[in-house]
Amino acid sequence: MKNSTPSILFIGNHANKIRNDIPAETMNDYDLKSVEYQRGLAFKGESSKLILNGTPCVFNGEYELDNLSIALNFSRDHFLNDSVDTLIIGDPFELLFQASIFAILNENPNDVKVKKVLNSVNTISVILLYPAAMEFENLRKEISRVVYILKKHNVKTFLIENHFNQASAIDNILYYYESDNILSLEHQVSGLKQILGQTTSAC
Repeated sequence: MKNSTPSILFIGNHANKIRNDIPAETMNDYDLKSVEYQRGLAFKGESSKLILNGTPCVFNGEYELDNLSIALNFSRDHFLNDSVDTLIIGDPFELLFQASIFAILNENPNDVKVKKVLNSVNTISVILLYPAAMEFENLRKEISRVVYILKKHNVKTFLIENHFNQASAIDNILYYYESDNILSLEHQVSGLKQILGQTTSAC
């Protein structure tokens, strides 16, 4: 049974920075979650940390896709509830975002085409932030594995097509968001394009 209060999960520095620019009243109706990474300071003896919903957790591994996805998979229950409709927001270029998607969908970054989809998560949708100062066309190769996984699991995925005023776009998305009618967002929010899920094809 689904919880009546949908969750918004902000992943990475870009998404959480934008979150600070979204009016608080827009997010009042949502259960807010976040995943962030804080690099350690070796000269101070400080370890790197994964910050889950504001709570720091020591992360001693290298900042690599494999290590991050394993750590996030173990911590998955702290930022995702499979019985709750969740809108995930993040920059696909950020390694933390990519690793989180692999963890959420229980996939191995090194074997993306091996594992068959058995019990996929059908309560999530994804909003991809347009990376600042980079053409999305040139980014496709960099994010090909995570896009493949989203397509493999038929996750409804949208792209904000412009890096200007992304906070305003997210504000509008959250205003109109209804999990049972999410496909209408593309027609309600200017500059939002559905790229995956249902009958769409991978970008």
